[in-house]
Amino acid sequence: MRPNRQRDRPLDPNPHEAGVTAPISGVGHPRAYRSHAKHGIGEEAKSVTRQIENAHAYADRHGWTVADEHVFVDDGVSGAEFAKRPGLVRLLNALTPRPPFDVLVMSEESRLGREAIETAYMLKRIIASSVKVFFYLEDRERTLDSPTDKLMLSVTTFADEMERERARQRTADAMIRKVKAGHVTGGVVYGYDNVEVRSPEGRRLHVERHINETEAAVVRRIFELCAQGLGKRRIAHLLNEQACPAPRPRKDRPRGWCPSSVQEILYRTVPRRVDVE
Repeated sequence: MRPNRQRDRPLDPNPHEAGVTAPISGVGHPRAYRSHAKHGIGEEAKSVTRQIENAHAYADRHGWTVADEHVFVDDGVSGAEFAKRPGLVRLLNALTPRPPFDVLVMSEESRLGREAIETAYMLKRIIASSVKVFFYLEDRERTLDSPTDKLMLSVTTFADEMERERARQRTADAMIRKVKAGHVTGGVVYGYDNVEVRSPEGRRLHVERHINETEAAVVRRIFELCAQGLGKRRIAHLLNEQACPAPRPRKDRPRGWCPSSVQEILYRTVPRRVDVE
């Protein structure tokens, strides 16, 4: 019979290496192996700092050492995302062939994720690697030795996923209200400037789009050229020749007009609010 690595391994009251996890900044939560932090969408950046500090303090109280290179942070990532989180990927990679730490500290399960099946699987992988998982908010170890342990994990991760779904619904409802009020819910749109509207006390109330006359003239020019029968490639070439201001490019791309940026102007709905004479 294959021995159970967790049951057969004696609890070291003073492990040499520990990991720390905290919530994430932005739709998710921080965690850490040795130290891992994640901040969820909408959370303030200071939440990550606070969670890392609390995890370090918890480790110090138990006499555990946390190395800086074992603090893992995923900032601005949803709790439902697991594949595109550099901190989590680094943590999982550190588990093989042998983890360089004995303990992982985080505030609670939701810091690891808010999707029931994936979160339970991640915890199983960590614990199966002989890394003990502790939650500093409850001052307890997460174990999966008995059916009761597994049932309690399922209940907790289910509750976390339900909270994520409710947060998604609240966000969608807020976005719909903003759209109906004519407020900005997305990023910058070519032809407009995003202008903050503030209260007399200086608190930001919402963001509105105001026409940028320089860019609006270019939008009108694009529709005029299209009406004359010019294709997108030819329009982009003319705009670049005339040094017309182009939309902000994506990362690592030069600024200038191309067929795809002309197509975006022609087919999206927002620019239609600009009158074409």
